[in-house]
Amino acid sequence: MAAYNKNSSSNLVSVAIMALVLAALASDFANASSMTVWSGPGCNNNGEIIRQCGCSAINLRGGYNFIYNGQTAALYNEFGCTGVAHTRLNGDAEMCSGFGWKSIFIQC
Repeated sequence: MAAYNKNSSSNLVSVAIMALVLAALASDFANASSMTVWSGPGCNNNGEIIRQCGCSAINLRGGYNFIYNGQTAALYNEFGCTGVAHTRLNGDAEMCSGFGWKSIFIQC
């Protein structure tokens, strides 16, 4: 029975460590860089926040605000992040007029 308790304690420690690692990863993704896009005109009206790592479609193009939290972004003139990146963001950026980008890739 002592061996069972020892294994049980080891399992609990392993589960606790895994939970802490997952919480840390979730916290990092929650604080990832994000881009708010606006229908416009300007940086107002209907908005959408893009914070997903990887490729995302940009559906609104009236203005944008990129908040840099350590993850760079590449902006593409084509859907699906195809072709050559038109613009790369590695710091906070904002433009309150129309733009043509159709997709964004946030590197996490």
